[in-house]
Amino acid sequence: MIKQTFFLLFLFMTKLSWGSELPVFNISDYGAVGNGTEMNTQPIQQAIDDCAKYGGGTVYVPVGVFLTGTLQLRDHVNLYLEAGSEIKGSPDMDDYPATDYMSEKRNRFLLYAHGAKNISITGRGAINGNDSAFIDWNSVHPGCCADPAYIRQGHDYTNRFPDGPAAIKGDRPGILVALIKCEQVLIKNIVIKNAPNWSVHLAGCNKATISGVTVDNSLLVPNADGFDVSVSRNVLISDCNISAGDDGIAISPCGDGFSASPAENIHVSNCHITSRSAGIRLGWSENHIRNCTFTNLTIHSNRGICINTRHNEVIENILFSDIIIETRLHSGWWGSAEPIHISEIPLGELHGISSEGKTNGIIRNIRFNNMLITAEAGMVFYGHSPSSIQHIQLNNIAFRFKESQLNKSYGGNLELRPVFDDRLALFKSDIPALFMKHVNNVKIDGLSVERQGKLEDFHTHAIYAENFENIAIKSFEGASLKSEEEFPAIFLKEGSHVTLQNCTVEGKLYEAREMKDNVQLIRVNGVD
Repeated sequence: MIKQTFFLLFLFMTKLSWGSELPVFNISDYGAVGNGTEMNTQPIQQAIDDCAKYGGGTVYVPVGVFLTGTLQLRDHVNLYLEAGSEIKGSPDMDDYPATDYMSEKRNRFLLYAHGAKNISITGRGAINGNDSAFIDWNSVHPGCCADPAYIRQGHDYTNRFPDGPAAIKGDRPGILVALIKCEQVLIKNIVIKNAPNWSVHLAGCNKATISGVTVDNSLLVPNADGFDVSVSRNVLISDCNISAGDDGIAISPCGDGFSASPAENIHVSNCHITSRSAGIRLGWSENHIRNCTFTNLTIHSNRGICINTRHNEVIENILFSDIIIETRLHSGWWGSAEPIHISEIPLGELHGISSEGKTNGIIRNIRFNNMLITAEAGMVFYGHSPSSIQHIQLNNIAFRFKESQLNKSYGGNLELRPVFDDRLALFKSDIPALFMKHVNNVKIDGLSVERQGKLEDFHTHAIYAENFENIAIKSFEGASLKSEEEFPAIFLKEGSHVTLQNCTVEGKLYEAREMKDNVQLIRVNGVD
């Protein structure tokens, strides 16, 4: 009775001091010390628990560096980080006990919630993942999932500094902020930095907003994604600056163990993304992805936009608009400077997941509008199964294809990792500005391709397509990637139903081989 009376008095005084209807629980009042060395897991968790017992309010983190292990957020709790405050992850893995929730071997978190409602993390402070405790900055992370026998550079194609990635020291926490099956989530204005693995993962959540957040991770840390959104719906991400050692924003990546439902109604806008993998990634997943928009973005990355299926999922109704993309080759990391990568291919065995008994995935109804691209490799639309990539539109795309200092060391390969067959993981290939295979109903209206600098012999056409149906190319401008006048800008092989309209090229427009029907040519260079 005495304890209960004291607790109620404390809440009353807190409310008076803050002048708010909801109470504020200052972690310093619970004994938390922000000197960066003392552990604070127990006092911070107690403040969260008391706030939840009261029915909700704010847990206040004052100025200081508060070292902690795993913390669980609860219903109706706002964790508020004051400017100058920092929640810093413990360097000791024992402070991250395994939870009952796992996907892709990730079940140890710094902050997490499961099934919580109306939770938020706000303020001007930071969540610091303490990456140096788990990363060996002097060693390179080994490469993965490719056979040198099929790579143009063979065994010389290997991870190395300055690009890395850096090696991992033993184990590391799986996710800094993991919100699983939560509803009404807000993460606003905070800084997330130095993540040793994923930064923020929304898994099976509904009605979530991430706004004004800065992600400042090392570009050398593997898997240090910005935001991962798995099997979640009704998600808004806006006005964020993201620097991530892996994917910037990834939809439904490797999170199927947490939940099983479509990822849908996800909208991303007004963000700048720097990454060492894909700036934006959709898939792979065992669940469908649909109804997503991405607008007003700038992306600097190893791969700009990546959409891939590896099981029997469907990715559909996706809109990209008003985006600037710059990609370059790197010594290490997945992705080979493709500004846009779309692929359907069986996964095979990986992370204990098998493609046995599964049909192919489908990618359909994808639009790319109003984009400025500068890249050291081409766009790739690669289907392993016929017509697995359907109804793709490119509208008003300006593509500057530039030389790279790393072309001889890393260029001249197509990359589809992860796949069921190493021959298709990373393999020698010519590189056009746009490569298409097993596509159906692709419409291109207003694509320009400009060469810049010295390109290599493996750089070929502006557009290459094989094993396709229904391609319409309108208002194409530019030339092939080779300077030879008779080298065709467009090369078509083993396809059917092609329309070329109002194309303006330097040199030869197209060449077609083993076609199932004729190419329909309408007004080339302004002449019928």
